[in-house]
Amino acid sequence: MNVNLYSFKFVLSVVLLAKALAPDTAQAQQLGIANSNYAGTNSLYTNPSAIADSRHGFYLNLFSAEAGVTNNYLSYDAPFSLYKAFKEELEITEEYLKEDLNGKPKFVTAGVDFKGPSFMLRLSPKHSVAFTSRVRGSFQATNLSENFAQLVNLYRESGDDFEGYKSEYEDLANQMAEDNTFNFNADVYSELGLSYARVLYEKENHFLKAGLTVKRLAGGYSAHLINENAKFKLEERPEAGTDNEEYVLAIDNIKMKYGYLDEDVYWDLENMETSDIMKMLAGRNSAGRGWGTDLGFTYEFRPEPEQYRSMMDGKEVVDQEKNKYKFRVAVALMDVGGITYDNPRYVNAFEADKSDKEVRLSDFEGNEDGEDIDEGDVERYADILYESLGITDADKKTSFRSGLPTTLNVNVDYKIAPHIYANATVIHNLRREGTIGMRQSSLLALTPRFEFKKFEAAFPVALQNGYSVLTMGAMVRFMNFFVGSDNIGGAFNLGNPYGANVYMGVSLLPILKRNKKDKDKDGVSNAKDNCKKVPGTWELMGCPPSVPATGTTTSLAPDSTGTAPASQQKQ
Repeated sequence: MNVNLYSFKFVLSVVLLAKALAPDTAQAQQLGIANSNYAGTNSLYTNPSAIADSRHGFYLNLFSAEAGVTNNYLSYDAPFSLYKAFKEELEITEEYLKEDLNGKPKFVTAGVDFKGPSFMLRLSPKHSVAFTSRVRGSFQATNLSENFAQLVNLYRESGDDFEGYKSEYEDLANQMAEDNTFNFNADVYSELGLSYARVLYEKENHFLKAGLTVKRLAGGYSAHLINENAKFKLEERPEAGTDNEEYVLAIDNIKMKYGYLDEDVYWDLENMETSDIMKMLAGRNSAGRGWGTDLGFTYEFRPEPEQYRSMMDGKEVVDQEKNKYKFRVAVALMDVGGITYDNPRYVNAFEADKSDKEVRLSDFEGNEDGEDIDEGDVERYADILYESLGITDADKKTSFRSGLPTTLNVNVDYKIAPHIYANATVIHNLRREGTIGMRQSSLLALTPRFEFKKFEAAFPVALQNGYSVLTMGAMVRFMNFFVGSDNIGGAFNLGNPYGANVYMGVSLLPILKRNKKDKDKDGVSNAKDNCKKVPGTWELMGCPPSVPATGTTTSLAPDSTGTAPASQQKQ
């Protein structure tokens, strides 16, 4: 029930953090590493076709993680950076947070994304498979009207001290707020994914590949408050039986969906054995279950394919170590699916369409015995909201479905020079407002990239948060470790940021695909070359023909046993 009026208190607590951390963690795009040709399994989360014709023969991801918060309501305006505040344990007070009152709807997103052990295996030049594990957790408040955001922020600041904030409440009092359609969503879930990618077409200058990921989803926690329409006013009234004034939220009408999982889901998790937790992650005995799908295609234009082809051991082979495209275009439909929560032990939900209701803010000051209500006393908050809105058993539901943050991903990668690339990425949200589940904020990013086998650096510049906020990031990869941020300016206090994020990852055994070694460059691999120090021919197992003075040719071809003459075996 923690997303009820508890959300009203919690929302802007998170919004405050939004100044302290970062953008779009719930979405976790990791723009610096996602489009690298050496990203391994990390490229799957942008487009599943990326692993076909990979530079890796095998890639084992130990873990990668991202965390952050973003919003468009409060900006960070302090004399020190967030990095310094974190390093020196400085206090971030409300005086360092500046409201952006521009009349536009407000939002906040906070979350973490943890990618666990995963691997990618290249079965052949045309086929690759991968297995991935992942846990995502996030909170979002979207489409908040500005006056409602101010009210929530004020209530968060004041707590029960209405008298101490009397002038601030008076500024908001008696203003009718209409057409409010705010959404609160909170989700924690795991996924186990199986991916397959293959080359579909390869001829002359054109190359096409496709990939599919199927994900088994296990819901750990979910809550939502979807307000489809509301008209309300904060009124100051005399408090009955006293000489004091009180504040009442007078609701003219409200149409809403509300759902959450009982707190028992946490207690059950604490008492689980390791084997039970693994079963839950696989979808058994979890609070919710579902399926998800990613589908992607990649086209590459290869202007000089012949320079990557050669003869080796009597067959035509393609260079396995080099990127062959001048430019590539990738399109993917990501995160299609959702999680259904229908476990009667945990689910509490209702839909309501109510008119002429009142919520007294003083009801949250104490319980029936006059004691303060603890913020964790969700049952008490639920009782107050149910009673204030007149929620009945007829309004209650026994299940709900939380959707994945579905997006359309399009990116173009252009090779400027050897090891130098420029990437353009568009990630467009496909989920409409008012739906239950997380949403990915649309973004456009341009990323120059310097890419080598053992080292890489990328510097994404993006319009995030619905193409509205300019951010700059950086990523560095060395061997099998990478660290980066899609909004590094937030950490170093550049331009009163609205957020910042950070991500990192470590892989084990990133085995690059290698060409067969050919020491003397004669088209016969070292493993089959009987004359490794001098060029020869495949017909003579890498040995050159011998021409004696008599003019007769002595054949050095392999005998019936497949070995070269003794005179050549020691060369």
